[in-house]
Amino acid sequence: MILEHEVSARRPKALVAIALVWLGLWGVWVGLDAAPWILVLLGLFTLPAIFEAARGDVARLTLDDTRLTWRSERHSGDAPLKDIDHVRFDTRLDLAVNARLELVNGTVLRLPVECVPRYDIFCAALDDAGIRHERHHFSFF
Repeated sequence: MILEHEVSARRPKALVAIALVWLGLWGVWVGLDAAPWILVLLGLFTLPAIFEAARGDVARLTLDDTRLTWRSERHSGDAPLKDIDHVRFDTRLDLAVNARLELVNGTVLRLPVECVPRYDIFCAALDDAGIRHERHHFSFF
């Protein structure tokens, strides 16, 4: 096993982020006397994270000597290492990093964002597996 990555929606970092958003909304309501309906609309953006935490969703990515496998609540897949030409990392404007598998036959498989480990950890594992990888930062041109 070269890399085994697992992320839970119930990790403390995610739960604290949800709590901070709701605490901030409460602070704006009390401190600035904001309209409650506006705050409720803003709070709706946290509902997917709350539902994932309530369900206990877990995202996994496994890289071994022969395969790259990933699974989340909505997406799953795998690819034999011999079929992977390279992995392309794209940094978006919101600084999220998307990973795509560019296969030898020209097919592109997108890895779910929730399954992808930190860039440095994933790149080290890809180097250990002998898989080429590229990083592309966003640009306006």
